[in-house]
Amino acid sequence: MKLYAIHAPRAAEAYSGPEGARAASTGFSFVALVFGPLWLLFRGLWLALTGYVALGLLIFLAARQGWLRPEAAVLLFALGNLYLAVEGRALAMRARWRSGKPMVDVVYAQSALEAEKIYLERAFASGAATWREPPPPGGAPVIGLFPEPGR
Repeated sequence: MKLYAIHAPRAAEAYSGPEGARAASTGFSFVALVFGPLWLLFRGLWLALTGYVALGLLIFLAARQGWLRPEAAVLLFALGNLYLAVEGRALAMRARWRSGKPMVDVVYAQSALEAEKIYLERAFASGAATWREPPPPGGAPVIGLFPEPGR
């Protein structure tokens, strides 16, 4: 069993409901340990990837200039990947929060699908979540890309 964080769109959006919720695993990421920068790239964590590349470049330049022994440079790269393995999922959770999908629940489940199912059962049982129809299209019908007022 794993711990999953449930991220859902903010309620202030025009059409948001529990169907937009997604489950994200928390904890250690073995993939981030082995493939650190590629994991950041795949997750879309551009700011963290930029920092990782900048620090990697500084370590490389320090080793090349002789300020740092090659063994120490390899150790620093390994520690960087270990940091990503431990804190990478927290970085991804903060990125989801910034994109408008804050964490709304925490679920203990076998899989992400089961975690979403448990969250939806909780949300509908508490009455906090109800089905909302999308807002009707407003105003007069528009034909074309640039409608003119009064036409």
